[in-house]
Amino acid sequence: MEKSRKLVVLSVLLICFALLAGGAEAAFPQPQGFVNDFANVLDRRSSSELQVLAEQLRENQGIELAVVTVTSTAPMDPKEYTTALFNEWGIGGPEDSGLLMLLAVEERAIEVEPGYGLEGTLPDGLIGAVIDQEGMHHFKEGDYGAGLSAMAKAYASILAGEKYEIAKEKKEDNGWLIAFIIFILIVLLLRRNRFYGPRGTGGIGGGSGSGRPIIFTGPTFGGGSRPSVGRGGGFGGFGGGRSGGGGAGRRF
Repeated sequence: MEKSRKLVVLSVLLICFALLAGGAEAAFPQPQGFVNDFANVLDRRSSSELQVLAEQLRENQGIELAVVTVTSTAPMDPKEYTTALFNEWGIGGPEDSGLLMLLAVEERAIEVEPGYGLEGTLPDGLIGAVIDQEGMHHFKEGDYGAGLSAMAKAYASILAGEKYEIAKEKKEDNGWLIAFIIFILIVLLLRRNRFYGPRGTGGIGGGSGSGRPIIFTGPTFGGGSRPSVGRGGGFGGFGGGRSGGGGAGRRF
């Protein structure tokens, strides 16, 4: 009797484990094309622009671009999910020339991951700079389509050999602080001279020297200064590319 109970419990555990394992595999949806708006957050114009751009990249350069939106990546974190989805779908051909842009709505996260073959052209720092300069302000306003489209255009231009200008961080201007310190030093020197008086006189603050008072002038402060939308070929699946988990991501 006891042995039968153990067998029943073991069978139930095995069934539960199998169901959980099957659920984990089903967490990755099947690709519907180059643009996969599973979260239903892309406007028609942006979706069309992304589709045309992806088709052009594949036709002209053999690069596979996948754009994905999901409601959530739970229970995985966005970066882990992106890498797993990239390799599950096999984005990129034999040269591993794939690029995945994934946006997770609930996590408010954007992840961009290149295949092995694009890591030299799209290093992590450059990928992150494009996110910061092209996508973040759109994402913070909830305009996901515009952000993804702007980023995709920037990556496409880089992959075409064009130079991408990374905005330099504005350094804090401490000129006003230096000027203020100089002004304070001048005031202290003036007060010191008034207290001790001119040289050669005997009293404090005295002296009827003929020298006129010196007037110091302090520093002055002044202000300083798409590609065309059309129809392309059908989607026949991705080419079996792989990723090593590089790229960059941001939370907005």
